[in-house]
Amino acid sequence: MNKPVLFLLIGLLFVSCDQKDLNENIVVESVTVNYLQNPLGLDDRQPSITWTMSSKGKNKRQSAYQIRVADTEIKLKENKNITWDSGKLSSSQNTQVRYDGPALKSGQQCYFQIKVWDENDTASDWSETHFWTIGLLAKEDWKADWISFKTTDSGVSDSLFLPAASYLRKPFSVSEKIKRATLYVTSLGVFEMSLNGQKIGEDLLTPGWTDYTKRIYYKTYDLSEGLQDGTNVLGSILGDGWYSGYVGPKELSNPRNRELYGLQPALFCQLEIEYESGKKESIVSDESWKGSEGPIFYADLLMGTGYNANLELTDWDKPTYSDTDWSNVQLHKGSQGILQAYPGNSIQVYDELEPVAITQPKEGTFIFDLGQNFAGHARLKVSGNKNDTIVMRFGERLHPDGTLMTENLRFARATDTYILKGGEMEEWEPKFTYHGFQYVEVTGLKTAPDTSTITGIAFGSSIPMNSSFTSSDPMLNRLYENVCWTQRSNFMEVPTDSPQRDERLGWLGDVQIFSKSALYNANLGAFNGKWFADVRDAQYDFGAYSTFAPRPYPELVWYSPGWMEAGVMVPYNTYKFYKDTKMIEKHYESMTRFMEYHIEKSSETDYFYPENSWTEVGPKGGFGDWLSMTEKHLAHDIMASMYYQYTLKIMAEMSEAIGKNTAAKRYRDIYNISVKNFIAHYINEERKFVIDETAYGDGKGYFEGEKGFTGHTQSAYATAIYFDLFPENLKQQAGGHLVQLIEANDYLPSSGILGIRQLLPALAAIGRSDLANRILLNKDYPSWGFQIENGATTIWERWNSYTPEKGFNGAMNAKMNSFNHYAFGAFSQYLFSEIAGIATEDAGFNTIKIQPHLGNHKLTHVAATYESINGPIKSSWSIKNDRFYLEVHIPVNTIAKIHIPNKNNGQIKENGKLVDQKSLKSSTIKKNYSVLIRGSGDYNFESNIETLKDPMK
Repeated sequence: MNKPVLFLLIGLLFVSCDQKDLNENIVVESVTVNYLQNPLGLDDRQPSITWTMSSKGKNKRQSAYQIRVADTEIKLKENKNITWDSGKLSSSQNTQVRYDGPALKSGQQCYFQIKVWDENDTASDWSETHFWTIGLLAKEDWKADWISFKTTDSGVSDSLFLPAASYLRKPFSVSEKIKRATLYVTSLGVFEMSLNGQKIGEDLLTPGWTDYTKRIYYKTYDLSEGLQDGTNVLGSILGDGWYSGYVGPKELSNPRNRELYGLQPALFCQLEIEYESGKKESIVSDESWKGSEGPIFYADLLMGTGYNANLELTDWDKPTYSDTDWSNVQLHKGSQGILQAYPGNSIQVYDELEPVAITQPKEGTFIFDLGQNFAGHARLKVSGNKNDTIVMRFGERLHPDGTLMTENLRFARATDTYILKGGEMEEWEPKFTYHGFQYVEVTGLKTAPDTSTITGIAFGSSIPMNSSFTSSDPMLNRLYENVCWTQRSNFMEVPTDSPQRDERLGWLGDVQIFSKSALYNANLGAFNGKWFADVRDAQYDFGAYSTFAPRPYPELVWYSPGWMEAGVMVPYNTYKFYKDTKMIEKHYESMTRFMEYHIEKSSETDYFYPENSWTEVGPKGGFGDWLSMTEKHLAHDIMASMYYQYTLKIMAEMSEAIGKNTAAKRYRDIYNISVKNFIAHYINEERKFVIDETAYGDGKGYFEGEKGFTGHTQSAYATAIYFDLFPENLKQQAGGHLVQLIEANDYLPSSGILGIRQLLPALAAIGRSDLANRILLNKDYPSWGFQIENGATTIWERWNSYTPEKGFNGAMNAKMNSFNHYAFGAFSQYLFSEIAGIATEDAGFNTIKIQPHLGNHKLTHVAATYESINGPIKSSWSIKNDRFYLEVHIPVNTIAKIHIPNKNNGQIKENGKLVDQKSLKSSTIKKNYSVLIRGSGDYNFESNIETLKDPMK
């Protein structure tokens, strides 16, 4: 071989090696600050930065990082006048890294980049530039006044009080070149802001819901590109929202049912303009603004919106409009609540739905079927004559005769009205309301409609929902879709119980049951953090958490075991998913007060709750295993004890996470005493739960107390196993009783809301995922499959929300029945944590556990992706005869313990090659699983498994 060819080959080899190394370099991917991308107007003085990484190599990990921050993008790029440079820090931490530079100031801009070094100390490129800005941190920074404009109720004959929305405007001039313009805005009620005729932002129902007497959130918008030379106009439309509109069930606030926080909505805003010359100017809400009524003649969250197009104020928020007929606004007393930057995920549109069918059950009445139950509103497109009135009503289901079923809406009117101006085609979307519906009833049309007449506009809190789950079973796939639609429908500023009826409250019991499922489905760091503040604000002075948060009824004292523990359990779940110790620190004092309440109460009964311990709450015992299908109710005190014990356990873990080791030891000591005494009291010699039924007397004061009480239910054993309260021998015996109860119930669930989450994972924990899958895939009544068989597109509130024999169950339907209610959707965590087998062994998915549970082999293929805080974790498996195939993706900077189903600990193939037995030395073999420890990368495995003759058994 001649030298030129040899040098060429050597050169190509070096290029190939260099290219391989380059491909394996770590790249910084998605970056968030306080869980948000490029957030505006934070008031956190130490924001938390998180980044994910990618690499085409395997076993890639971060050994160090560097963050640099500057107040302009140019300074950052030129590396001059840097605000903060962390320097190269030897650390594997890539989540919840707190800003540690000079004190941040009001209005400050922070542009930043991240560089990381891998396990070989090879540096990555600097990341793309990201940013956050700081809001107004001090009370003195605010120069604005609260202003309002009183409007009238045009429906004088209506039993409801539904005032018109108010329109506010403020012209102002700009004469210099603008460097930056930032709007800080909030309201008592809900607002929509505009600049020169263009809506500002994409948010709906802003600024959301809080206890306005304690805190009010403001939003921040960058208007630098929207201002023009000369005259500009800021416009605002105000609606009652949660502040002064109808909120909650009628019976909780009779007779008024509205104005629970105040009488009239108000605006509070401040536009800060910084010119290139250095000059600064503030345009604020004050008495110089003008107000008017307009075409929105009513707007209410529960009742709907009315719009008279003949009253439109054309170009009202543009500079050319004359407001000489408008009136001066009034100063408003505002609120004593503290002003804070909005920390959550604002409500935004995420989908549009076209009708799948249009029917006419009676003359002049058209029903539009959108094919999916969801929360939002409908866009109307119609033509007609002046003053033609179109009325839209909303419902989840139809009666057998094809008419709209609205009985389950209770006090909520859920009716939108549009009055035409006539002439050309008119298009309208309501503001300041939302409905839960699949069907829209439309009356008043003069011509036959088509599918363009109604469009469903689906919206909810803008939580990133990037996870996925599919399987070989179409019913299960639809069921998972139903869970996601239900979550989107009910994560509407707060985690509500239902989006359609006169309730829509943040019930703690429902969300604590569903929270782990919700965390698998979406990134909830910001959403949960906002709601935890609501939970603290609703907490009672004596320590108990309210049954719902926010709590719009200040005099109402209502709490319940199993519900109030959400104030500890949901933060714990959030910590386990995101390793967010700042969240624990913020919430710790509140959780401590709650635990002290529990400890003090239980100290009188050996630190657990014997029968009839909760007579002071209403109903007695609290809500218990709500909506269970058992002949007798599970004794409330058994569930109260186990939920209390579980909070003791997880409080110990969270205390240790923030360095409070003394408190952690105390919680563990009390936990051990509690469990010991609980077992001695409630477990008999047959290792069954037993109670003294006479302690409850005739059950008066308890919900359905006449049914009597027992300890021997699916929920009791499943909860003890899921919470891991029992020693191993007792756990297995409890599992035996659980299996017997399920078999006796024809492999159907009987658990209510407090026990349903625990059922399937508990079965997997005792090695009976075959039974769990059989329950999950069952289509008989009562089951999840039964819902699908009967047209469900979201999760039902009750097992018997509808049956072919009883329809909507008459009076029960009118009293309490939702077809969009996530509590019984809590099974879906099992899809990820057991069926796909994606879980965390620590906090924050740094040490990942992959352990698929194959169940009864009825499922032959499963593919799931969980979008973790470290990046996507994928588990995809299939069964072909006696061969098992597993594909996984592990993110950079994590390790995984991969549990591979393996008959008789046989040979395993990894990426097509037999696994060297020497590499298994650090692995363990357990219960027909071979466990391999792997770093980041893509892997596929093959193994032999047992075949099942009848996968239905």
